[in-house]
Amino acid sequence: MNRTPDHTDPQPNPRAADPHADRALFALIATGDEEAFREIFHHYRKTLYPVILSLVKIEADAKEILQETFLKLWLKRETLPAIENPGGWLYSVASTEALMHLRKEARYSRRLQKIGAEPELKDIHEQFDAKEVKALINEAVEKLPARRRRVFQMSRLEGYSRKEIAATLNISENTVRNQLTEAVEFIRDYITKNKSIYLPAILIFYFF
Repeated sequence: MNRTPDHTDPQPNPRAADPHADRALFALIATGDEEAFREIFHHYRKTLYPVILSLVKIEADAKEILQETFLKLWLKRETLPAIENPGGWLYSVASTEALMHLRKEARYSRRLQKIGAEPELKDIHEQFDAKEVKALINEAVEKLPARRRRVFQMSRLEGYSRKEIAATLNISENTVRNQLTEAVEFIRDYITKNKSIYLPAILIFYFF
């Protein structure tokens, strides 16, 4: 029986929204700092999700839009130091992504004629989308060696801890750790070669 995925990434201490701290984190993300991205990701994903869900009403769609939001954050990282209100920017991006999704749905066409995306956010939308990245990750996973693929799937899809994976597969925890690291590096390389983008480990795990 599948378990809840065991995300082993360190969880930051809960904190209230702090524009100064968030601006500092955005500046670090702009340099490619994955730890800063991870902190923003963990802090905002749980607060953004209800906002998105309230707009699109469907959980699967809301999760996909949340993925899209953080993907855009990473792809536009060079512009982040100029953003004065990181939290407000993220909410605007998420809301705009939700409205764009609704615009594509015929059943909402009349309703959305009265709703426009934020003009200043139009340049955020690029040729990449969450579905495309997810498809590339799945393709890369299928190309992993059999044991490495099994380790990755047990960790990210089935929710087993490293200790449980080691016991089940009769390998050491260090081997499990190495297999996961190598799997992520392979997936990153695969995505980079096919779409010329680099993703932090947290996004690879979250998309899978």
